[in-house]
Amino acid sequence: MEDIASYVEPLLKKWREVYKEEKRKKPEKTEYSELDPLMYFNVKRPFFVKLSPEDPTYVRTFRMISYGMLKYSPSMRTLILRGAGYNLARKLVETNEIRSIDDLPRVFLKQKLGLVDIIEESFNRMKVNLYECISCYSIKPVGRTLCDFEAGFIQGVMEALIGKNITREVYCWGLGNHFCGFEVVFE
Repeated sequence: MEDIASYVEPLLKKWREVYKEEKRKKPEKTEYSELDPLMYFNVKRPFFVKLSPEDPTYVRTFRMISYGMLKYSPSMRTLILRGAGYNLARKLVETNEIRSIDDLPRVFLKQKLGLVDIIEESFNRMKVNLYECISCYSIKPVGRTLCDFEAGFIQGVMEALIGKNITREVYCWGLGNHFCGFEVVFE
């Protein structure tokens, strides 16, 4: 894991620059399109494919399930994926795989969900970015956030470790960003 950590740190710096640039510039009028299955399924996440050449297959399987639910019932998809992420997070805390917020990047990496970057922490609020996200990395803007599983996961971890919170995704490839960003507000 140490070799991976030495590779991840410079990568996070690069991604933070993307985040800062997008935060700094004025939002442009984004043209949204339908979620194209071929483009949605055929993704190579640069970091994760170096770790594991079969990563595109893993991503495709996850996204096929998500896409099927999105076509059938977008609201049901949100509930199911968010609940699944939340339950997985709670189980990982319960089994001590996650003992503190510092474990979040390692666990996201191990679960192949994306590269976590905790941008801001305060008493009642956190900002967490996710790069090379399994749910939406490199898709064209579709007019909605797509990272319900990841939002549920973050919410579950934060609730188990700190307390009740509202976690919402504010940046997403689905909205035209080039990373995913979550705000966590503690109640």
